[in-house]
Amino acid sequence: MNALIDYYRSQGAPQDQQMLIALLREVQEQNGGVLTQTALRTIAQALSIRENMLSALIRRVPSLRMDTAPHLLEMCQTCPKGRELRAWVESTWNVQSGGVCEKAGFRYRTVPCMKNCRFGPSVKWDGQLYSHTTKEMLEQLIGGKTNG
Repeated sequence: MNALIDYYRSQGAPQDQQMLIALLREVQEQNGGVLTQTALRTIAQALSIRENMLSALIRRVPSLRMDTAPHLLEMCQTCPKGRELRAWVESTWNVQSGGVCEKAGFRYRTVPCMKNCRFGPSVKWDGQLYSHTTKEMLEQLIGGKTNG
């Protein structure tokens, strides 16, 4: 991220608001489509601006989104063993791929093959791969929070 900040600083950020927005878009893309509080803090410190100024800018630009969920659940979309588990997650937490379950605090997405087929169904929770995943394992990871 430091290389991005240096580049956009050389292009006029933060004084040039369009360059600041471009920086935020690139950081968002690198963070799976959302801006994290940690990323904002890093950018604000590096550019000597206040975090609340960045937050105000994000609210004004519809394509910029803050991360409202601290966790990421990724499920293999090609694994036949995981079909039932994916359906269970989607119905239990009322979430579709690319969506957020704010109540349980996670973003959810299906991804292409995780190259772990022999040990499926496979999921990643905050980047950590889990094999032979069960409903009980997911409930434990998510913290037992349901949309009920």
